[in-house]
Amino acid sequence: MTLAAYLNDHFVDKATLAALAGTTVERLDTLVMAGALPNPTYVCEHGTIRSAAFGVIPISEVLEGDYFRPEYTRWVQIALHAMPGDERNAVLSTLTAELRDALQAWFDDPTVVEAKIQAYLPHFASGTFGLCVSDPSTGAGIVRKEVLQERLIALTGDGSDPAPSEVSPAALLQLIDDYARAAMPFSPAEYARSSRKRLVDDLRPKVADR
Repeated sequence: MTLAAYLNDHFVDKATLAALAGTTVERLDTLVMAGALPNPTYVCEHGTIRSAAFGVIPISEVLEGDYFRPEYTRWVQIALHAMPGDERNAVLSTLTAELRDALQAWFDDPTVVEAKIQAYLPHFASGTFGLCVSDPSTGAGIVRKEVLQERLIALTGDGSDPAPSEVSPAALLQLIDDYARAAMPFSPAEYARSSRKRLVDDLRPKVADR
């Protein structure tokens, strides 16, 4: 798959996101600059693609523009319905509450829950969750991907051990499949360095062959 095809399948440009949310590009820019919305996941310019997760990567395709997940429409709507000046607080309050509810289903310790929320917020702001989470429109979607990845990394030494003693092959394959559904496919530009390659496509055959 080409990078252009990947972006067309999973992302929209700034003008399209604004249209989906029923607002203007200028208003969208204002909300992003105010920290009420995530930055674009990808910025393509001058023969490169840039993301917060992978930095600047040279590309051979001619692509220009800012790319957002269409699922961000929900966050735009929350910001647009907030009182003027309260857009950032409205989005972050909703996100934080959803993250907390989802994390509490996985972790009993409130200290752990709050620490993870604070760790997640910068990745939301940077647009990174748009790159790696299959459903970045809710806190629950973000938490599911992050927690499954954390557990898969811990069990397998970040994909280096396909036969951990703590889990059966069947259970590990199920965890890999759950993570695969919660995570993005990743673009051709960064796939070789992605968790999708390391924790799904490389690891699954090794576990299945046990």
